[in-house]
Amino acid sequence: MRRQLTAYVGGDDFARLKEEAEDAGLSLSRFIQERLLHSNGHPGVSLSESKLAKTEKRIIDANRVYIAQAIRPLSKQVKMLLTMLDQFALSMLTHMPEIPEAQREQALASGERRHHGWRLEVEDTIKQMESLGASGKKPVASSDESQNGERRGEDNSTVESHGDSE
Repeated sequence: MRRQLTAYVGGDDFARLKEEAEDAGLSLSRFIQERLLHSNGHPGVSLSESKLAKTEKRIIDANRVYIAQAIRPLSKQVKMLLTMLDQFALSMLTHMPEIPEAQREQALASGERRHHGWRLEVEDTIKQMESLGASGKKPVASSDESQNGERRGEDNSTVESHGDSE
């Protein structure tokens, strides 16, 4: 047999309980009953735990929205770079002639040297960009870096000239 229990609460407490019941998808009576009684031998969720869970959910939702907005420009840039890379590969493959069998080994060695030089330049550029971001100033290349860059350019031109003469 069910019995009625009457409790008196202030207007603010009543409004808060009613709001929490609505958030939980329960009637006010059922919400209060679950908070007062134990279910399966375990104490029910207290009102403070309910508030904490609700606050935690709001924080998680706010973080998700913020992260999605923060990633959007980066995602667009990555998509643009992938498109540019794909178009570059298509252009290179359609405009570059096939290398004759007799010159393939030499062309491969030349290509690997030139690729290595290119990768070193990319690494230098990334380091400069990182230092620019960290200091807020435009980095100035040291004399060693500029000499290395000049040597790389000389290496590439030497390789190219040897490749053209043979």
